[in-house]
Amino acid sequence: FWLAAAVRSFGRPSHRSEYKGKMDNAAMAMALGAAMGGVQGIPGDDVCRRCGAGGADIRVVGCGCCFHARCFRLPPNPPLVLCPFCNNATSGIALVPMSFTEIDEARKAAAAAPAKKGRKRKGDKDQDPDHNFGDPSDRRTGRWTADEVAYCDKLSEKFTSGELPVEEKTKLNEFLGNMLKSKQSRLTKKMKNASLSQKCFQRTTGCIVDPNDARAFARLEEGFFMAIQSLVERAEMRFHVQKEWRELFSTYCVALGQPLDADEWLGSVEEMDRRAAQARENARNAKRRVMMSNALTHDTRNSESGVFIDRMQTGVSDALSADDLMSLLSGGKQSSGASKRRVPGRTYDHGSPFLSKVVDYVQRNGVPFEHIDVWVPSFVPPDGSGEASSEAKCRLCFAGCATTEFKVANM
Repeated sequence: FWLAAAVRSFGRPSHRSEYKGKMDNAAMAMALGAAMGGVQGIPGDDVCRRCGAGGADIRVVGCGCCFHARCFRLPPNPPLVLCPFCNNATSGIALVPMSFTEIDEARKAAAAAPAKKGRKRKGDKDQDPDHNFGDPSDRRTGRWTADEVAYCDKLSEKFTSGELPVEEKTKLNEFLGNMLKSKQSRLTKKMKNASLSQKCFQRTTGCIVDPNDARAFARLEEGFFMAIQSLVERAEMRFHVQKEWRELFSTYCVALGQPLDADEWLGSVEEMDRRAAQARENARNAKRRVMMSNALTHDTRNSESGVFIDRMQTGVSDALSADDLMSLLSGGKQSSGASKRRVPGRTYDHGSPFLSKVVDYVQRNGVPFEHIDVWVPSFVPPDGSGEASSEAKCRLCFAGCATTEFKVANM
């Protein structure tokens, strides 16, 4: 439903006296935003002209005034022809693209920080900065902080009064769940008698009109972000809330028929999708490494009754130990003894005890394959005794991959 509508031009005279007075107010709002600390990772020119907080969602084309989606009032009869702040003529409004700066800096800081001692806590994103970013199923659980409760109450208040850019007939439980990135069961448990699913949105102003109220809303939202201890989780929550506001505003514009320039926004959405796909791929690769290391550890210790390895000389004097394999597959450094057994120029010697043999055979006999995946049979006794029997079940275990120096010519 995204719109990248054609921009219209209107030649209205500007009101210089009102413009000067409102620019003085803008300076005061920007000073207030700086005193509040602004929003991390957001350029300084994206300061809302109404509440003075950073992280504006929309920009007025022409004058460049920025606003939060909740602070911008659309005209009852679109399109917008004058900026509501400086009264300069405008040809439309544009969505501000998403910024990944804070997320990238938080992940770098988490990756550079020393590993925490003890057992890894479930859901600790500082210990797992490469988790599945952008996963819709990744919802907040656990206890509520006082700042989150205050922000949730403010959202509910403005939702009930119709002062938000929300689509008509939206249910309160859906709105709060999406904004707070919270599971519905968590909301229901916290607000048992609130009847969240029975309250639907009815728009009045569609924005927070009172500037003081807008500033109070911005302070509560910033307090909610800062109450999150994990730097990565805090950056991702801020990113998520901004994305939700801009999606809500775009739907609001579609409902009113207000043209909206969303080209830059769509570019940032594509980047977000690319990062989400890369995170899923990283998760699959990590799971693949774990499965491969488990199979190799089991099979190298039970090679007589499980996998049968050809012990011919392959350029590697002997196979790596299970500890060396686990270290290499998990991205660590191998032991000094293992490093001496590697042959220079052969990056696959450490992949498995028999992968180098397969590659040698392919290259020696000119088999037209450039890339090799090795799967090996592993026999699992039904009683778990480790002894082979006629009733043993056979499974295939991934044992590594390698790219040869042989290049297949195009047919």
